[in-house]
Amino acid sequence: MSTEPKNTQARRPDAGLRWAGRVLFLTTSALVLDLAFQPGHATQPDLFGFDKLEHIAAFFTLTVLMRIGWPGRAHILQTALLMAFGLFIELVQATDLVGRTASWADVVADMIGILIGMFCSLFIGRRL
Repeated sequence: MSTEPKNTQARRPDAGLRWAGRVLFLTTSALVLDLAFQPGHATQPDLFGFDKLEHIAAFFTLTVLMRIGWPGRAHILQTALLMAFGLFIELVQATDLVGRTASWADVVADMIGILIGMFCSLFIGRRL
């Protein structure tokens, strides 16, 4: 062990990555909200439609960006926050405010995206 004093004022090497993750997370969240609240087409709800892949991709991306931006936060807290975000979107879509319909299948797709994102971030985090 070195007897040299540590520089506690030194910038962390991953600080730039964390800030980029935070900015991208907030930007992506705003984009997801905008897309979720756009008036939709009058289509039948489909349990296994292409839109479920969009939900999975959106919440996978949000999860990975949240893990990059706030790596020290508890996984369960981040999962709960992202689930609350997905539920909020579906609750707003259940009202007449945005002209959309809510779907429990969308909530399940959101959860799948979050779980895949958490798994990938855990796996990748061990390799770095």
